[in-house]
Amino acid sequence: MNKSSFFLPMILLSIMPLSSQGVGSNKVAEFDLEKRTVLLNSGYEMPLYGIGTWAISDKEAEESVYYALKAGARLIDTAHCYGNESGVGRGVKKSGVKRSEIFITTKLWYSDYDDVPRAVDAMLKRLGTDYIDLLLLHYPASNDVEAYKGMEKCVKSGKVRSIGVSNFEEEDFMRILNNCSIIPAVLQNETHPYNQSKEMKIFIKKYGTVFESWYPLGGRGHTQVLFNDPTIKKIASAHKRTSAQVILRWHIQSGNVIMPGSTNPAHIKENTELFDFALTEEEMREMEKLDKHIWWGGH
Repeated sequence: MNKSSFFLPMILLSIMPLSSQGVGSNKVAEFDLEKRTVLLNSGYEMPLYGIGTWAISDKEAEESVYYALKAGARLIDTAHCYGNESGVGRGVKKSGVKRSEIFITTKLWYSDYDDVPRAVDAMLKRLGTDYIDLLLLHYPASNDVEAYKGMEKCVKSGKVRSIGVSNFEEEDFMRILNNCSIIPAVLQNETHPYNQSKEMKIFIKKYGTVFESWYPLGGRGHTQVLFNDPTIKKIASAHKRTSAQVILRWHIQSGNVIMPGSTNPAHIKENTELFDFALTEEEMREMEKLDKHIWWGGH
């Protein structure tokens, strides 16, 4: 079977010139389904899928990261407040995969905002690495502009490669744009078939900011609601796939980077097997109709 026959064409997202970041106006954020990466406005490539580590222990994070990397995932998402950055670092080392092939995302907590360079040094020590691929502000706050400027300093020092924000809405996003010099490379918000974030995705597109989904499968306590949705089950049956795989494939075809969390090695592997099938245009339209603007929160 010719694997390339399953790939959809690249998803090309038009963006504005990013001269302040040294990125020319001819650059676009590309979802390359063959390379399985997206080009960020920072100039770095980010994998389209990986593993999330919210609400799991330090030891569980070590094992989940290890299994994900062994299954071919190269994107890892953690955060200071998760308390498992050290486990993530151990999982990376245990996997034997070269650090240069792995994309590590972590997030600053409120307590970090007043002294970001110090917080980043602590993160690097916990992760056991000398640079962070993507650093995000975890939530908006009264001092988030100063915190973002602190992240910009870390980019200049080489300790952080790309920066962005999480759980930000339009007003929050514009506050960063109006006061800082580096356009966010990534916005990470809750997104799944019942909450598709369509308006926010349109809003950030003109800035070349890539959208990343947390709770891509609905989150703990809600996954079975999505897995048993009649539309999703029907599409899964048509492709002889699981509901989880259909949802994750929908995300990628919709232009969302994904990092589903799991501690189950079989599920982790299943969540990486997304590139030898594709949803049809009609199936994508059916999935789009599932949007209910339901926020389950908790990330």
